Amino acid sequence: MLNQLITTQISTKEITFEPGGEPVSFDVNVVNNSDHFATFQVELLAAGAKTGKNSNWYNIYPEVCTKKPPGDSTQFSIRIIDSPKPGFTGLMSVTVRVFSLELPSSDSRLVIRLIIPGTGSAAPQIDLPNQEFKSYPGENLEISVFLESFNQRASKVTLRLLGLDSSWFPNGIEKRLLLSEGEKIKEVFECQIPSTVEALSDRYTFTIEANQSEAPLVHVQGYLTVLPEGFIDFQCIPLHQKIPEKPGGWRDRNADTAEYTLQFDNQSNLRQQASVEVSYLEKEKKTLDLRFGILDSIKSKIRLFKQPETVNEPIPNSQSQISSPEFEVMPEKADLKEGGLTQFSLKVRQKRPWLGWTKRKFLQAKAITDDKRIEVHNDTQSLELQVAPVIPEWLQLGGFCLVVLLSMALSNWLLWREQQHTDTVSTVRFNGLGEEVVSGSNDQTIRRWRVQSNQLAPLGVLQKADKAVRVVRYRPVNNDKVAVGFENGQIQLFNLLSGKAEPPFTARIDDRVFDLVFTKDSRSLFSGHGSGLVVHWKLDGASSRIFRKQQVGFAVNALALVGEADSHLAIAGRFNQLTLWDLKTNQLHSVSTGSSTNKDYIFTIASSDSKPNLLVTGDNQGTIKIWNLHPCLSNKAKCELVDEWTADSQAVRAVAMSSDGCYLASAGENGQAKLWSLNEQGERSSNNLTGEVLINSAKPLTSIDIIRIQKEILVTSGSEEHLVKQQRVKQLPSDCH
Repeated sequence: MLNQLITTQISTKEITFEPGGEPVSFDVNVVNNSDHFATFQVELLAAGAKTGKNSNWYNIYPEVCTKKPPGDSTQFSIRIIDSPKPGFTGLMSVTVRVFSLELPSSDSRLVIRLIIPGTGSAAPQIDLPNQEFKSYPGENLEISVFLESFNQRASKVTLRLLGLDSSWFPNGIEKRLLLSEGEKIKEVFECQIPSTVEALSDRYTFTIEANQSEAPLVHVQGYLTVLPEGFIDFQCIPLHQKIPEKPGGWRDRNADTAEYTLQFDNQSNLRQQASVEVSYLEKEKKTLDLRFGILDSIKSKIRLFKQPETVNEPIPNSQSQISSPEFEVMPEKADLKEGGLTQFSLKVRQKRPWLGWTKRKFLQAKAITDDKRIEVHNDTQSLELQVAPVIPEWLQLGGFCLVVLLSMALSNWLLWREQQHTDTVSTVRFNGLGEEVVSGSNDQTIRRWRVQSNQLAPLGVLQKADKAVRVVRYRPVNNDKVAVGFENGQIQLFNLLSGKAEPPFTARIDDRVFDLVFTKDSRSLFSGHGSGLVVHWKLDGASSRIFRKQQVGFAVNALALVGEADSHLAIAGRFNQLTLWDLKTNQLHSVSTGSSTNKDYIFTIASSDSKPNLLVTGDNQGTIKIWNLHPCLSNKAKCELVDEWTADSQAVRAVAMSSDGCYLASAGENGQAKLWSLNEQGERSSNNLTGEVLINSAKPLTSIDIIRIQKEILVTSGSEEHLVKQQRVKQLPSDCH
């Protein structure tokens, strides 16, 4: 065909395409008859078929030719890969259109005949509007598919979903349908993802096919991603080991090896590999220092027996002559079993000295996993190795010295253990009158303390549990009960007057409780968990029940009731997420806090009774922020950032506000507890911009609380030193009231 500016030639006038068979192709030759350089493009047009970039029944090479000078030609290769109109059979006219952007008024059109053999029964058109699905184990989802008939009469169609486990579909994976002439319908496959260990995290490909008698089989493809969920528990068995391992092994001076079992319990749906990183810790126990002090005292008494000095002198010298242990982990790396145990073996070799006390060596075993989306509980374990000398201590000092030493050491150890925590203090809290403090620790105890001037007097252990304590909160009404959240997900109420505990309750086993908040009337309790679950509990006498719950999608570190009449619950945690739960409408609203990478955490939040619209947040970047929530609680506007500052170069682990909202206390990774005075708007007072340091600890502080009593302010803190400290100061200058 000759046009003024474009000449087109086609290699064939007729072509046959078999649906479902191999693609067929033909060539188009285009000549530039203009007097300009020009680029050319080709498209195919057919009645009822998509055109342009949306066409998926053919492809062209090249898509656009390079600019051609006058008189030059370009050859295009066209492949037909599918029927222009689904289910069509017979003869179809296809127009080959050649056009150029440089020659907008001129194009060339030729027609070829496309023969599509078949029975004459048109296949239905199947469409999957959403091809990507994502879901957690235990959730339900709907896979919708549209089906349109192109037949001139009613037709029976069988719709099947293939590629996914049929047990995930309680209503089946096959539907038998009767489509009327030209009818378009929507069908839904209901999918119920099984529990965590039964639904492995993966991207699954599935196909939905429509089978109609005497018509080609048509299908559409989609993808279902099962998101990772669950946890991995890491344990070392035992935590304490000896060389020699067996009683009486001291007689074998070549016994120099101890073995630990390192165990992964994979309660997640994620396939991954794990390894264990072991390192030697250079640290000393206070009990060793105490023992050497007792030894010096005993030495002076032993001289009464006029024993030679050489009997006693080598013992302390030998304490520093033991080299670091050698260790080996087998295997180096292993695949974790889904829903089962995977074990590693740690062998530690240590040469034993001839003389001296039993030496304690400390190792750290850290669980390493390939995929950080699944949390590893207790990922770092501290192991103790006791290395006994070849010659037993009782032979070195004699029976008398050993009895005296052990008696004094045991007496001091029992006294100290009775009055103090023996592991990290995770939570501290004043009662409403500031007369008493309650604390919880990783040593699985809940302790009570009486406030005395500038120190705390121990009142003993309220409860010795069998799991680590994460959070303790007084009941606002009468302060006669405390709620305790544990490492294993349990929550329990303790009566301070009777000392009795009510039955524990839990929303999800092994879902750590990171924070608890009572409502002011003490009839309800909110709990925040490591899985991102937030539960609203109704407390009825000695029983409790779940009233409602929310899944916020991030590990929850802290909770606080905010707004007038406690209308909202502030929820904060991993990825610097801050969410407001409207307790009246049961809706969640996210607050923009800035950076939200997987390395960012809001560790702590706090509010006050007198100023319920103020909220304080502290994060792992060492930043404290004070928010005015009134705009975002009343009219859904943006929350107002009232003040922001870097409290320390390390993380802020805990914050607390006085009930009148005039003072703020913070606890840092650097071991400092600081006091800040605030003005009426919630900003730092101009004369207290850097805060006043109240408490210094050698190790990070983990918790803090504050209370204002007349003209004095009391601050209490807990730390990784295992200590609960209190400081009393006069109130700072402030224009807050």
